[in-house]
Amino acid sequence: HGVSLKDGRIISVGKDDDSCVVSMLGFIPTFIFHMPDDIRTKYYAPSGLHALSERRPLLHFMVGLSGNAHELSLTGADWYRLPNASLALDEKDTTTGQVKPGIIGAQVLDDSIDDNSEETSEECDGNASGGKLTKKSKGSDVTAPRKKSKRVKFDSGLSWMKISFPSAKDPSWGERYGDISTCVVTVEADDDFVQMFDSTPKIFSSKRASVGDCTRLVERVTKDLIDTFPQLKGKIDFCTMTGPVRKSLSHTPVKYAAKGIRPETPYPGLFMGGSDLTVGDSFSGAMVGGWMAANAVLQYSFIDYLYLEKNITNDLSQFLRSPALSNVEDIAVPFKRPVDDSIKEEEEGTNQAAESSKEE
Repeated sequence: HGVSLKDGRIISVGKDDDSCVVSMLGFIPTFIFHMPDDIRTKYYAPSGLHALSERRPLLHFMVGLSGNAHELSLTGADWYRLPNASLALDEKDTTTGQVKPGIIGAQVLDDSIDDNSEETSEECDGNASGGKLTKKSKGSDVTAPRKKSKRVKFDSGLSWMKISFPSAKDPSWGERYGDISTCVVTVEADDDFVQMFDSTPKIFSSKRASVGDCTRLVERVTKDLIDTFPQLKGKIDFCTMTGPVRKSLSHTPVKYAAKGIRPETPYPGLFMGGSDLTVGDSFSGAMVGGWMAANAVLQYSFIDYLYLEKNITNDLSQFLRSPALSNVEDIAVPFKRPVDDSIKEEEEGTNQAAESSKEE
C-alpha cells in the first residue's frame, strides 16, 4: 500500500492489510484525476459520486497594502459577501395589497423564445444578475425556439466574495515586515476562466482567458474591495491574480444524501478526509474531515462515539502530556508563561539570599 508520485517516487506504508493511506485531496481529484483507470474499474467509484458536481473553482487576488493594520483599521476576521440568491423578490399589488411570493434571487427570464407569439418575441442576453431584453417585432425571422445559456459572470457588488487580511491575524507581523499589510480577495471563477463539462460527476476545466478579461476582473474586484473598505483607497501597492483553483464538492442536498461520501472507501487501505465530508469549504471543515478519517482508520463506530466515548481525541488525551514551551523558538506569537505572584516573590527572596551569601 502506498502512493506513487509524479516523479516516480513511491511512499509506501507497508504490505500489511492494516496499513492505510488517507487522501485529503477531495473525492473528485482522488478518484477521477489521480486514480489509475484499471484500479478504478476494479473497485469502482464511491456510491453516489457520479451524481454530484464539483464546486466552481476560485480565483485569488493577492493585494499588497502600504500601512500597518492599526493605520488601515484592518481586522483579523474574514469578510464574506453572499449573493442575492438569498433574497426573494416579492411583488405587491398596489390596489389589493396582496403579496405574490417572488422568485429567489435576481430576476430570472425565460431563455426560450416562443416563435408562435403574434406580437413580439423576447431574447434574453443572460448574465449573473439577470438578462437584458430586446424586442423583436412581428414578422421577424424566428424559425424555431432557441435557448441561450445563462453565462456566469462576476457582477460587481453582487457576486460571492471573501476578503481576508492575513497580516492582521499575525501579532508578530509588524516586527518582522514593518508598515506593510497583505490582503487576499477570493471570488468564484466566471465562464471566462472555467467551463463545466456535462460529465458524471460534473467537473470544471480551466480556460485560457484573454488579457482584457483578466484586467477587467482585477479592476472590478479592486473596486469592490475599496467600496467595502474605503480606507484602502490609495494604499494598494500591487494586485496579482492566481487561479483558477479547484475546490471540493458542491455543497448541495444531493451530496449529503450520497452514501459513498464517507471516510471509508471501496478501496482496501484508502480513506478519505477533508472538507468534502463536512459542511462548508473551510480550514475547520478540513480539520474535522481529518478527525473523521483518523477515527475511521481505527474502525470506531457510532456506538464507540455515543456510548463508550471512544474517539481519537480522547485516546490522545490519555497518553499525551502538555508540551514544555520554555525552550520553543521561532513561533508567530511570542509565548509568555504566566507567573504566580507568590512564586515570583519566593524566587526573588531566594535570589537575594544567594547574593547575600556570596557577599559574606
